[in-house]
Amino acid sequence: MTAAVTPGGPPALELQALDVPFGAAPAAAGLRGISLQIAPGERVAIVGPSGAGKTTLLRAIAGLTPTTGGVVRGDGADMTGAPPERRGCAYLHQSPVLFPHLDVFENIAFPLRVRRVSRQDVAARVASLLALLQLDGLGGRRTDAVSGGQRHRIALARALAADPRALLLDEPLAALDPTLRDDVRETLARLSGPGLPALLLVTHDFDDAALLADRVLVLLDGSIAQDDQPARLFARPATLAVARFLGIPNQLPAVVGGEHVHSAFGTVPLGVLANAEDAARMMASDRATERRLTLVAAADAVRLTPPGTGVDARVGAVRVRSARTTVLVEIDRASPDDEPVIVECAVERHGHPGVGARVGVSLDASRALVYPDR
Repeated sequence: MTAAVTPGGPPALELQALDVPFGAAPAAAGLRGISLQIAPGERVAIVGPSGAGKTTLLRAIAGLTPTTGGVVRGDGADMTGAPPERRGCAYLHQSPVLFPHLDVFENIAFPLRVRRVSRQDVAARVASLLALLQLDGLGGRRTDAVSGGQRHRIALARALAADPRALLLDEPLAALDPTLRDDVRETLARLSGPGLPALLLVTHDFDDAALLADRVLVLLDGSIAQDDQPARLFARPATLAVARFLGIPNQLPAVVGGEHVHSAFGTVPLGVLANAEDAARMMASDRATERRLTLVAAADAVRLTPPGTGVDARVGAVRVRSARTTVLVEIDRASPDDEPVIVECAVERHGHPGVGARVGVSLDASRALVYPDR
């Protein structure tokens, strides 16, 4: 899935079959065949495991890392071989670097001064950026006399002053405490729409990706495993590998036979699954009467029920987190020789059964998915 280009204009940023080597691995390793489009004002997040090449991709777009194949375009123009200063991309590290000898106003004005913009236009542009990023009244302050969140906003304002076609942010929230994180996140959330650059940000935090991005791009094994809207990505991972990377907790062996899926949750109709159409196509292309699959379900797709209803189970552990509480339950084995099956279920923070309690477990099959078992 790729973004729709703004009607009447080219993408702000376009990659076509981009190859980027990285690390000390053989030449065949690295990013391969990366293709995407980002429209002006659109926000795209890149997620992936450590070492997947997320930062490398940003640096390749900015012209800071060499590529070995493919094309990089900005506003329709080929900029594959252009030096960084001619790409129209602003690349920001997670820790903002400001000029300590300049005040806030002059830090933001710096790209305009370099371009010899008139004094009147500099004043108007800096004033508009101070307002956009909620820095009003701080223009005369020293940069060492502002808060951490304000430093991040000043760096963003200076990047925007250069009027880039794309803003490339590498883990912009990673080094911030919760309060500053919320501050900078709210700022980034406002940076979208007409007149603003495309925004491409790297993050390890799925919540940040979902809150800030119009689309989330998953990098796995050197290529794009999925490029989708956040809600669809988390509800419908394209592959088992993506589901595992996203940390969806319940991944159970299952067997599809005829029109039904059999697992430790019991038997459910194939047609009610969240990816029923994909599953039906997969089965139609397979001559086997039965096929082993992996059934995947989020913790809030599994419900505790009173003992004697659903599937019989016992609570083994309670996990309390800041955002939610879950319980781990072990489903009763049909035979002592069977492998134990432990599933995670979302519960209310208070009033849930304790460790050792007998419970029932049921699956909301409309939110479950199945994938080829490989």
